[in-house]
Amino acid sequence: MAERRRLLIAPQRLAAVVTGDPSVALERSEQHYLRRVLRCRVGDTIDVVDGCGSLWQAQLISADSLQLARPAEQIESAPVPRLGLGLSLIRRGFEDALRMACELGVDEIQPLRADRSTPQAEHRPERWATILQEAVEQCERLWLPTLRPSCKLAQWPNSSDPVAVGVTRRADTPALHDWLNQTTNCNSMVWLLVGPEGGWSDAEEQLSITREWQPVHLGSSILCSSTAAVRGSVELVQWRDG
Repeated sequence: MAERRRLLIAPQRLAAVVTGDPSVALERSEQHYLRRVLRCRVGDTIDVVDGCGSLWQAQLISADSLQLARPAEQIESAPVPRLGLGLSLIRRGFEDALRMACELGVDEIQPLRADRSTPQAEHRPERWATILQEAVEQCERLWLPTLRPSCKLAQWPNSSDPVAVGVTRRADTPALHDWLNQTTNCNSMVWLLVGPEGGWSDAEEQLSITREWQPVHLGSSILCSSTAAVRGSVELVQWRDG
């Protein structure tokens, strides 16, 4: 089967397509991506997604514009429940974990400035957004994960959504998959929070107790934060799919 090359375009830029105008002007970065990375030529067919569940087949009609076929070729409802990953800022591996969580099917990502996050951990929301966009195009998702603004754990909004907090060296905690299988209040959102390499601080652990978040473990090995985020994402998606 021939490769179907894909481009993510923000839904507000596709609004005119829905109302009648099938042409879409390409931004310079998109022109470069189609021409230099995907090696597309005028007349080639590509897939266009809006990150909100819709896919159109499109034709490159000039170096700087596309024409979309109507109606949308595919429309996919948002998955239920939504899956959220809160990941503490770490010096190495954060961006890889971000990309893999997107490819695996996580729906919301919350960067966390944990008390023990390393000072060298960079805050790069624009780059993170680009990584997620590229991951969506690569893995052929129709839904772009929501990237929340980074915050401290204490600033994170408290809600009724089930929240699991990854911990280590605690014998009294269930495995993440066991907790998920027992979770019943899961019609909207389920979260997993992964701490920094140094673990959660005493204040953060007390906060999780106050908010009645469930401590869980991710296996018998002590995982680095990025590995824990990927393993947790796999278990979240397998639970929802199952």
